[in-house]
Amino acid sequence: MKLTAWDRFTATFAPRWTLERVRARTAMTHLARHYEAAQPGRRTTGWNRTRGDANAVAGVALAELRMHARDLIRNNGWAQSAQDVIANNSVGWGIVPRPSGANAERAGALWKAWAESPQCESGGMHTFYALQSLVMAAVTSDGEVLIRRRPRRMADGLAIPLQLQVLEADYIDTSKDGLVGQEKGPIIQGVEFDAIGRRTAYWLFKEHPGSLRSSGVSERVPAADVAHVFLARRPGQVRGPSWYGAAIVNLKDLDEYEDAELVRQKIAACFAAFVTDIDGTGPGLGEPSTTDDLVETFEPGMILSLPPGKSVTTANPPTVVDSAFTTRNLRKVARSLGVTYEDLTGDYSQVNFSSARMSRLAHWANVRKWQWHMLIPQLCQPVWTWAMEAAVTAGLLSAAPSADWTTPPMPMIEPDREGLAYQRLIRTGAMTPDEMVREQGGDPAVHWQEYADNLQRFDKMGIVLDCDARKVSSAGLTQERFGGGSDSGKPPPASE
Repeated sequence: MKLTAWDRFTATFAPRWTLERVRARTAMTHLARHYEAAQPGRRTTGWNRTRGDANAVAGVALAELRMHARDLIRNNGWAQSAQDVIANNSVGWGIVPRPSGANAERAGALWKAWAESPQCESGGMHTFYALQSLVMAAVTSDGEVLIRRRPRRMADGLAIPLQLQVLEADYIDTSKDGLVGQEKGPIIQGVEFDAIGRRTAYWLFKEHPGSLRSSGVSERVPAADVAHVFLARRPGQVRGPSWYGAAIVNLKDLDEYEDAELVRQKIAACFAAFVTDIDGTGPGLGEPSTTDDLVETFEPGMILSLPPGKSVTTANPPTVVDSAFTTRNLRKVARSLGVTYEDLTGDYSQVNFSSARMSRLAHWANVRKWQWHMLIPQLCQPVWTWAMEAAVTAGLLSAAPSADWTTPPMPMIEPDREGLAYQRLIRTGAMTPDEMVREQGGDPAVHWQEYADNLQRFDKMGIVLDCDARKVSSAGLTQERFGGGSDSGKPPPASE
């Protein structure tokens, strides 16, 4: 390898250090030759790549990405559609807890009275399940959201003396960065850590910094009182950038393209006639000419008289009607946000049952990741823990039970086909009935108890339904063991 001027200079007083430096540079050069993308060249010139960690790369881009994404959601139907699809499919009617252990029944009743009413939110507007949807929408646009625990008194009349306050990511004071916290750990973009890397506090503004009444003063809030919801994509990531990061430019360009195409079509629709007085004998069509100034705007069906010696030449822009361009861009946007093109656009014209199901399964893998890697551990479980701690402190429970969580099921595309598939899986032993119930978003214990109660009530009333596999076969015939024979059609005795 050729020595640089700096190598020759340092070699005079630090030959060993210079030798190691040259060896390292040589090794890196040989390594880079094995990867085309790592080599400098025409195709990689101008490619701005950084070696910063997840937090250095995000940096000030967090606020910029949030502003761009929010503006697109307000003004671009595709951006708003993507946010709705992600929130609706991830939360649906809500991710519901199933208490287990001591005091499970009592805890379930308290949770139902508290979480399924607006009293759980500090603003008194949303149930906990509505808050889940609100949180998921905020995570999609902003990349992250905060939920702050607000303890209340028993005199406030709440089922559980606790309320939740949802805060946008703007509340985090990012000026608190690169500092040392109270517990001798770093403060990174407004999040304080202890010496061994645990989150200990958040520096939060008292009011939204975009509010007219904002004082710009932040306070230290213990991490135990804050649930920070975001999807980490890199190790060591402290904050979450907007999910629209990879789609913002495409959405903006597509928006401008569609606006330009609309203007072109409007201009093309303004058919106008021009009458020119060549010899100067008088205005055209018997109308007096009031001015020699040419108009600068056209209206559909207008007839314009031109003064002598004037003529009009209109621009004839090339026709650019490329529906494939729009489709390609929307497919790219859909993939960057983890949704299907069909759900994003509502266009199901190019899919059949098989392709629609394959697309939905791929999307549902993302939904399960968002639910089980983010919403449940970062939102649902902390809120359950806060609620149970508040109930125990208030004397409403003697001990705090644990909870499992049930997510909404993936909607069936064709229930008759998919229901038959469940039936065959259960009959062959490939799936248990409990697994089927859980996959459909139900609690097996509750489901089968209700099922047994229904069957007992039907038996007592002498009702036989063809869905009762104990008495009617899948072909709709009475079961042999009830004495009617496979083709007799006689109902079984009510006593059995």
